[in-house]
Amino acid sequence: MKTWKILGYMGLIPFVACLYLSEREMVWGIALKSAFIAYSAIILSFIAGTIWRVDRQLQQSHQQIVSNIFSITAFACLLIRHDIALGILATSYLLLFLYEIRFVKQSKLKIDYIIMRFRLTFAVILLHIVALILWS
Repeated sequence: MKTWKILGYMGLIPFVACLYLSEREMVWGIALKSAFIAYSAIILSFIAGTIWRVDRQLQQSHQQIVSNIFSITAFACLLIRHDIALGILATSYLLLFLYEIRFVKQSKLKIDYIIMRFRLTFAVILLHIVALILWS
């Protein structure tokens, strides 16, 4: 398996760990619900930053604006109630994936990457839904 795939799937570990341990309010002084939200916001911002490189020839300024909107949204989720943040973050992951798919035909994105992104996006959204159910 290629390194980028391994790293992609390993990125699910903090989501799963925080969710699994969230029955306890705190572990080692860390509020696990807040850690889940914070990690989600970081990953959303990271993925949003990657759309700048989808294809430098195509609509670069539009991509930069969209990327920053997702990053600012992710930051705002750190400042609001967990239930609202989970909904916004899950929706943002879906919208970002759909936005990125627009460039598949116009760029050199490989099908392996798109399949991985779909699986990871689906898993992350599912984990957000589970968190919303467990924490409500």
